[in-house]
Amino acid sequence: MRFKLEICFVFCFYFSSFGCDFDTNANVSMLDFYRGDDTILDTVVFLSDRADFDLLASGNQSNSSLQLPEVKFLIDNIRSSDPVLYFINSNKFKYHWKFYNSVLGWNLSLLDFNTRTYTDFNRRMIAGSIVAHDNYEEGIYTIEFWPSDPVHFKDVKIVFDLLTEVMDFAAGSFVYHAAGETQVRILAEELELYQQNRISVINTSQLYNGLSYAAMNTGESYGILRDGNSNRTFSSADIVVFQSIPNDIGHVAGIITTVPQTPLSHINLKAIQNGIPNVYVSDFLESEQYQSLLDRPVRLTALADQYIMEEVSFSEAQLWIESIRPDTVTVLVSELQERRIQHFSNIRLIDLNSYGAKSANLGELTWCVQSSILPDGYAVPFYYYNKFMEYNDFYNRIDSVISSIEFNSSSQAREDILQKIRREIIESPVPQWIVDSLSVMVTQFEPGVSLRCRSSTNNEDLPGFNGAGLYNSFTHHENEGHISETVKQVWAGMWTYRAFEEREFHRIDHFSASMGVAVHPSYKDELANGVAVTNNVLNPFIPGYYINVQPGDHMVTNPQSNSLPEIFIVTEQNITGESLREIQYLAYSNRISSNRRVLSDDQIQQIIDILENIHNHYRILNEIDIDDLDFAMEIEFKISRDGSIVVKQARPWVHRT
Repeated sequence: MRFKLEICFVFCFYFSSFGCDFDTNANVSMLDFYRGDDTILDTVVFLSDRADFDLLASGNQSNSSLQLPEVKFLIDNIRSSDPVLYFINSNKFKYHWKFYNSVLGWNLSLLDFNTRTYTDFNRRMIAGSIVAHDNYEEGIYTIEFWPSDPVHFKDVKIVFDLLTEVMDFAAGSFVYHAAGETQVRILAEELELYQQNRISVINTSQLYNGLSYAAMNTGESYGILRDGNSNRTFSSADIVVFQSIPNDIGHVAGIITTVPQTPLSHINLKAIQNGIPNVYVSDFLESEQYQSLLDRPVRLTALADQYIMEEVSFSEAQLWIESIRPDTVTVLVSELQERRIQHFSNIRLIDLNSYGAKSANLGELTWCVQSSILPDGYAVPFYYYNKFMEYNDFYNRIDSVISSIEFNSSSQAREDILQKIRREIIESPVPQWIVDSLSVMVTQFEPGVSLRCRSSTNNEDLPGFNGAGLYNSFTHHENEGHISETVKQVWAGMWTYRAFEEREFHRIDHFSASMGVAVHPSYKDELANGVAVTNNVLNPFIPGYYINVQPGDHMVTNPQSNSLPEIFIVTEQNITGESLREIQYLAYSNRISSNRRVLSDDQIQQIIDILENIHNHYRILNEIDIDDLDFAMEIEFKISRDGSIVVKQARPWVHRT
């Protein structure tokens, strides 16, 4: 193959000072290379040495103990006999797309650029990075791509051949590093081709073998030290320790992993975006520091060569958290005039402030999907919760407690006091009219069926605050007495520590929050549980669906310790006139054998059809433009024991950045 080399070295003021003059029809284009010391070198068509590489490399080495200079590159016309290679000034251009339009003079939308760059079936370009690992043995240069990019051997070979030709000082030191699960899977399938062509490969654990500490993103923050495998929701007030690297994460105060990360991993890109410290500490879980500081307020300082963690007072942590909280208090709307327990099909989304988001969304779903795939049940309005709380004078009692010095003295004190409040709610009497009304509702179900009682509040699905996972659901069995006993457990869930802390951080008025209850038959022996987003969360400019699923009753929303789900992206496009689908697996469930998948192709197709209907219905309902890339729906689903799909819940997807 004959390669056409147009190697472009571009600096922040290059065009304004020197211009860019090259012949796009020539086999080789000559470009002035500005070294940064007011000297213009002879024209060059390759990186002659490491100094030239470092001149283009991004990454302030004082910010990373890894000291990993990175040079981005872009190869155009990848499917032609004359692919064109561009090196990018990675300090000026953080994104390949910006370089493509600004330097090469194109006016390609980000959607079109990504479609032509990050989909295997429609690829016209390939974008990647060269990362220098000077401390690995005698030094290597890893070739890396966006972690979810389905890069195959044929394209990796083009990249290696081109780079070897124009970076002869690094010849023999290039190694392909599969940075994401998609690439790891493809590499395993094509490994023989790499061996036959003598292209070296390396995995993440090999690359960082022997490394005990790495600051992926430096900085300082305060928060409560949390176990990342715990069954809880994490917030901006938490510094979280993970034993495995999550594919994505909300906005937390800091990240610690005990397995190596790569600089281009999703969570590190999120950490950089949100300006939070992110470090790898190999033996952190075994340290006395972790054991003594877990669930306590700490200050984490991530430096290039070390991290510093020290306990701080609860009030000190609160002051820091206070500085990043919203400025104003949000008072929620509760409409307490509605007294009827209603079947889901009789309520709509507009009834959210009477019945809660979960019940209202289940009602809304009856207008866009078949009722056979939805829970058949009833919605208990806020009115019942409010009257129960007034009947037992809980509002005044709780207000007095949470205003006390003791309650605000430590996180442990808060947790203990809130636990006592929940116990009192569960043990308190229910007005007889509520008992009678709930009894009538129970008669609408088949005798002896177990009923699932699920929280449905007005403090979820809010802008910047989705409330997912904050509140508890309980199953009521016939031998457990009156159903009001289980309903009280749901009501008590309003006052869990994690729910209180999340509302407190977002300045949501606690007493304007109300709890409804969604009641429907409990499902048994389900084959799978999952969560799907009607958006390609890793690359929203390429339409798709993001799905997490686990076999059996292993929950994705509230996972058990060390439980890893099957994660994949489904994209479907019609750019070339032919509808093409691509499934990119990002991770495989560790609850089934490695050669199996949780969902069949037919089940995936059914789920995609359901997701599309729900997305379009809510988009129209909310008057969202069809091209709005920020809008998406999040759906919880399960596969019942007879193999049918059940949609448990739908809500607008609220992602925090």
